Amino acid sequence: MSDHVGVAEEREREREAVRVFLADRTPETFRALFAILYPKLIRYFLVHGMERPEAEELTQDVLMAVFQKAGTLRDADNFFGWFFRIAHNQQMDRLRLRKRTVETLHLDDVKINASNRFPPGAAGHGEEFSEWMQALEPSERRILTLRYVEEMGYQEIADALGIPIGTVKWKIFHAKEQLTQALSRLGCKQL
Repeated sequence: MSDHVGVAEEREREREAVRVFLADRTPETFRALFAILYPKLIRYFLVHGMERPEAEELTQDVLMAVFQKAGTLRDADNFFGWFFRIAHNQQMDRLRLRKRTVETLHLDDVKINASNRFPPGAAGHGEEFSEWMQALEPSERRILTLRYVEEMGYQEIADALGIPIGTVKWKIFHAKEQLTQALSRLGCKQL
């Protein structure tokens, strides 16, 4: 029975901290609420499979959002639902960002690796590749690198760069046109 009373007292203490904070949103009232919410949120993220350092970082982000957005809460009785919705949305944003983050290969690495693949006497191809790519704008170099060096599909590139797939196709076409013109000026075969 005493465990049940302890839980009820804890819930009332939480509700009171929420009421005080919502009535007077100051750093002092937020500190009391922070002390209550922080361990709850850490547990929430750990249960959902996060490592502790990432859970702590995301908890701080969520609590900052709570402090900043508290004025938008319409129903104080729904504070914990609102609070966990913010936590869930922040977690989903982080997961989406992680999926969109694509490791890319830098052109300097391509130059070094390309030079190392050719036998002695055939050196210079890596440098030629790098020179050809210099004829393009940085955004065009990046898209061609994603497409032809990292062998990503159009949709993957669109997702990675956060642009429509049609834009990706157009930019690749345009970059190839630019590269073809640059190579023809140098007397090379067209692509």
